[in-house]
Amino acid sequence: MTTTPVDSIITAIAWGGVPAAGIMLGTLLGIFAPLTHGTIARSMSVGAGLLLAAATVELAAEVFKVTPYMGVLALLIGAATFSAGNAWLSSRGAQHRKRCGECVAQPSEAEMPNSGLAIAMGTAMDAVPEALVLGLVLYSHGPEAALIVAITLGNLPEAMSASAGMRAANRSVGWILWLWGLIAAATALLTGAGFAMAGTLTENTALLLQAFGAGALLAMVSETLLPEAAHEGPAYSGLVTALGFAALLLVALLV
Repeated sequence: MTTTPVDSIITAIAWGGVPAAGIMLGTLLGIFAPLTHGTIARSMSVGAGLLLAAATVELAAEVFKVTPYMGVLALLIGAATFSAGNAWLSSRGAQHRKRCGECVAQPSEAEMPNSGLAIAMGTAMDAVPEALVLGLVLYSHGPEAALIVAITLGNLPEAMSASAGMRAANRSVGWILWLWGLIAAATALLTGAGFAMAGTLTENTALLLQAFGAGALLAMVSETLLPEAAHEGPAYSGLVTALGFAALLLVALLV
């Protein structure tokens, strides 16, 4: 289906609120629902499949049709930027920020002082690529259902696993809700920022930024979702990831 580009930053922020709702729902489930590692791992597999499809089919493929070589370079720079930031934050206690706590524990503040700040910064960094890319796409193409579905349903298990892990590390419910509420609000606002930025860029520059975001998204999935999804080899985790990938392809075809 052909969509109409969004015509105002307020509308873009409103669309950014849809993935933000996925963040908050995942947070509440992670805090209050009795979830096992197996359940969380399979939901992370689905989310990883959705986001991998979004990064490749919805984002990178479009760029490569127009500017293939620069697109590949931009994608690799995006991945390298995320990985460098993640490595720095991981050394300060944020390495396991998306782990549920049952299989691999996040550090508590007593075990690693200031790890809470590192986890908060890492969690915020994870949300940046998808929010900015969504803003760019809203400006150029409008609200593409497949991309919005992928980000929203990808955010849900991320927040769910991370929140469960934060509780297991004895962080307070209030702190967890404050952190994820802030991330959700920032996600919506960053979508608006991506939309506003797109209006100042040439088409090729916007496409290269889209490839940059796709690369960062690929790195984020590889370094934060897949470790939880694959830990202790849950049965059929690869198939579940493929089902998430295929589901997004069907959404792109049908909606």
